[in-house]
Amino acid sequence: MAVTRKPKNTLRFSQPSSWWGSQWREGLPLGNGVIGASVYGGAASDVIMLTHGDLWWQGKDSALQDVAEKVAGVRKKIDDGDFLGAEKILSTELIRKGYRPQLSYPLPLCDFKIDMNLDRAAKEYSRTLDMENAEASVSFKDGATRFERNAFVSRARDIIVYEITRTGQKNIDASFKFELHDKFNARTPVAVSATPESVSVKSENYWLYFSARSSSGADFGAVAKINFFAGKQEIKDDRLVITGAEKILVIIKPFIEAQRDKAWKDCKAAIMEIKLPYDKLLKEHQTLHQKLFYSAEVDFAADQQSRDEFVDKSVADAVQTGETNAATLEKLWAFGRYLMITGSSPDARPFAPYGLWCGDYKAEKAQINAAGDLQAVYDMTQSGNLNDFAESVFHLYEAVMPSLKTNASRLYGCRGIFVPYTTSPSTGYLGDISDSMIHFTGVAGWLGNLFYDYALYTNDQKFLKTRALPFMKEAATFYEEFFKLVDLKYYESSPSYSPFTTPGNLAGTGDEHGIAKNATVDFAVARSLLTNLIEGSKSAGMNKAEVIKWEDMLKKIPPFKFNPDGTVSEFIDDRCTDNPASPSLALYYPVYPDYRCRENAELNKAMSATARKKTSTAKENMSAADVARYAQVFARLGDGDQFYEQINALVRGMAMNNLMFAESDWRGMGSGKKDLWAQPVPYVNLMVTGAMQEALVQSTPDLIHLLPAVPSEMNKGVLTGFQTRANVEISSMEWDMSRGTLLVKLKAKRAAVIDVQFPKTAKAPKKVDAQKFDDTRGLLIGLKLAANKLVTLDIKF
Repeated sequence: MAVTRKPKNTLRFSQPSSWWGSQWREGLPLGNGVIGASVYGGAASDVIMLTHGDLWWQGKDSALQDVAEKVAGVRKKIDDGDFLGAEKILSTELIRKGYRPQLSYPLPLCDFKIDMNLDRAAKEYSRTLDMENAEASVSFKDGATRFERNAFVSRARDIIVYEITRTGQKNIDASFKFELHDKFNARTPVAVSATPESVSVKSENYWLYFSARSSSGADFGAVAKINFFAGKQEIKDDRLVITGAEKILVIIKPFIEAQRDKAWKDCKAAIMEIKLPYDKLLKEHQTLHQKLFYSAEVDFAADQQSRDEFVDKSVADAVQTGETNAATLEKLWAFGRYLMITGSSPDARPFAPYGLWCGDYKAEKAQINAAGDLQAVYDMTQSGNLNDFAESVFHLYEAVMPSLKTNASRLYGCRGIFVPYTTSPSTGYLGDISDSMIHFTGVAGWLGNLFYDYALYTNDQKFLKTRALPFMKEAATFYEEFFKLVDLKYYESSPSYSPFTTPGNLAGTGDEHGIAKNATVDFAVARSLLTNLIEGSKSAGMNKAEVIKWEDMLKKIPPFKFNPDGTVSEFIDDRCTDNPASPSLALYYPVYPDYRCRENAELNKAMSATARKKTSTAKENMSAADVARYAQVFARLGDGDQFYEQINALVRGMAMNNLMFAESDWRGMGSGKKDLWAQPVPYVNLMVTGAMQEALVQSTPDLIHLLPAVPSEMNKGVLTGFQTRANVEISSMEWDMSRGTLLVKLKAKRAAVIDVQFPKTAKAPKKVDAQKFDDTRGLLIGLKLAANKLVTLDIKF
């Protein structure tokens, strides 16, 4: 079917997936938020890996035991300077009392295999991901006949739809079958995973069936109907063979957590009710998908030739020239957005590190990590007008609130909630007993920031009152009892941990150590949490008595500690020294995600110096996620050159052949951590999209900052649909830095008075209802906005 596509939203590749033995890693990702598919793209032999967002396995819950009586001993050893002796106390006691949870892993559902008889090797090959329609295509010529295979996962019907067409004289000869996902992918860095048992395949005229059994004892699988026009069919073993066809249409219905025979029957009945052809099924899906995809747009005015190029060529050019061009940046922004829309939904699980497209049976680092990564992923949904997608995060933790309270009481003897950065499969308890997970207490407050941001961006007062403030209040209650006041002046946080950072004085003593005292991030999170609680409670007219208490707690948060070179120390306690080899992402919490660092010029300057230093000293230990989060930090700091340099490093060293990033710089290009085990990490693509949005627009409840960190590669463009914490939509913004022009249209969702920060050389806009314009800062002060009325600002600078 011919579909009009915008080249900037189309990813074209010159070759199929090329990752030997694990082609799923470079497949083209399709999905409707729950059901996923990954198209490898071979011309003569193709595979579509099928997945389901709720199909996880090998996990095991355990009953959390009470070890709070041991905390005093932990603190005593820390006070005595025996950090290594303190580190294992809680984890050892949990093991002694039988707490042994096991993490769960995403389980590939099955592979759908297509083989075509070609007279000659394919030529004029391409595979394409049309992000506007969430449709993948594989196109090639066999002699004079062109074949095209198209697929999408229907957002309207929870099915995979697949079509083969041809233009030319040669008819379609193809065979189809289901198989268990390739057992080659049972490898892990240290062992071999189990694979599903009780595999069943069945074929009959027009129909294929597959099922297997997961560790839960339930069946999962799929049913496919093969419709063909002209030609004939034949069953050969477990294959359905079609010869002499003019067109073939396949509809696949997956299932999980079911009994095989009943599921096969139900799926077959559901498919039989579908009478529409491919184009009409695509049309109903497009309507739902495009409503989400087009809710915001970005255009960097890239030239048409660059937009039309194969993406793999554009990435290769970036490696050669050292520069990622505007067309690739456009596609990166749209791709991260596309992955969020297709890889998760407000009602399903939050976006996991692999999204919906994990093809390993026991994938490395497949679990959600809420020690910053999860929050960095979902930041892009707020400004990018996909706010409701954050609901999946809120649902995840609200559903296990009793467990989170149990964590607080049984680990630390505190009221409130303790959220581990990875939870066990069906509860909110610790996902494992690693020392780092036990000793990092900042996750609840970090999540509270996401709750509060959602309330600001949406102006949802009901959400603020009934969900955000109660969650944050529980997080603050934990701090109230966990922090200890020293000399009636400042709190101390002990035990403490700065995520995935070993203090410099403990490094080199063995494995990474997961304990410290007075990590800067602990107090940064608490300061932000309490400030948000006070601000939100006053806005909602709630918690009047508690506000007084929280204001007093704020005064007891210790100030930041600065190093002699002007950088920020990661630990306030002098016995924990900075580690120059650690990426130290949590240290930047006051910059990102908190937005209040802009109010403290000294801290802002020190954070900038720290980030620049760290990206030099810790570069060899940085994963793709670390590099992407540094891009977010630099964007928030207004450093457009360093923001771009991080994105550029990712593209040049960690981009795979489908524009997804790999976790490491496995090819050794000097972009970050080198590791032969380089798993795909599509969640990093979402972080990149968020970083780009930060470079274009930043906001507080009272201010909108336009073009705060725009590098030369983004110095011209248009955006629409961006949201702000001021509850003002940027309906459109068009800028050209070389000409010094900026045209922005704002629409307040309620009457508001805000400030607007332009590039510092901006001249005062004309015909606006504002208090004044500060031409030394390019700051428009006291702009009055009526509800739902467009206000246009025409700026020269």
